[in-house]
Amino acid sequence: MKPVPEKPEPKLHQIQVNTQPVVRTPPKISTTTDNSQQTERAISTAIRNLKRNFSPGTTIEMPGDSTVAYANYASVVKSIYDRAWTLPDTIAGDENITVKVTIASDGTVISSHIIERSGDAPVDASVQRALDRVSFVAPFPEGSSDKQRTYTINFNPQIKKSE
Repeated sequence: MKPVPEKPEPKLHQIQVNTQPVVRTPPKISTTTDNSQQTERAISTAIRNLKRNFSPGTTIEMPGDSTVAYANYASVVKSIYDRAWTLPDTIAGDENITVKVTIASDGTVISSHIIERSGDAPVDASVQRALDRVSFVAPFPEGSSDKQRTYTINFNPQIKKSE
């Protein structure tokens, strides 16, 4: 029988803490860029963020001039309706359900209704329950002159199920 070699003792690691303060300066904002380029960049960034953060189970068509304020508010609307939507246990089809939602400037939902059903009654009923649950979204962004906005929202049950 061979003797079992002794295991070396594990090395002790010492943690060293750097006590030097870290000073960070905020990035400088260029004053040479004209306002239209900044607005265009802000809109592009907002759209990229929306695409990355939207759950694919629900989509929303934005009204208005596609400014950052519209894009951010559309994101809020989509998020609220997506959270309110709970699928039934069984899904017979994979067709989208399309709804129209009209919201007042104070955030009150004026109207919401299904404009295109999926043909799967339990799924359609689940979307209707989501519409019924939401009576308030959020006031429009400061500076908005709109009295109301109407959004078209598409609910996709197959994608929602896979989330």
